[in-house]
Amino acid sequence: MRIRGSVGRRPGRPAAAAAELAVLLPVLVTIVLGCVDFGRFAYNYIAVTNAARAGAAYGMMNNYTSSTQSTWTAGITQAARDELTQQVGSGNVGNVTVTVTPSTDSNGMRRVRVQVSYPFTTIISWNWTGLGIPSSMTMRGQAEVRLIR
Repeated sequence: MRIRGSVGRRPGRPAAAAAELAVLLPVLVTIVLGCVDFGRFAYNYIAVTNAARAGAAYGMMNNYTSSTQSTWTAGITQAARDELTQQVGSGNVGNVTVTVTPSTDSNGMRRVRVQVSYPFTTIISWNWTGLGIPSSMTMRGQAEVRLIR
């Protein structure tokens, strides 16, 4: 004869499940937070690279002379900052560094190199013993193109 509701139940099992949860929950939360930080890192790295490309695209499409070079450089810097603001927000964009380096090839073609540096800080300080993951770093993106006009 079979009694309903008693199949598979053992006395004391809920306490064992609670103990297992207490042991595994910190590990699971650490894994989730690590995934969030890694995702933020990847997203911001792509945003910094896109900002360098946007600045280089502005420089490529707008030629300069010796009298307009400072305005041209300011336009490149603003294009890179605008692109980064669209992707990561305006919270930390004040710490962005944009370096513009124009050059001329041996055949007379002008080039521009745009380097963007952005400080990144993780949500969690991962400086645990033996782990060695930095909690803050500077991301750098670079793009170099030839001027077409």
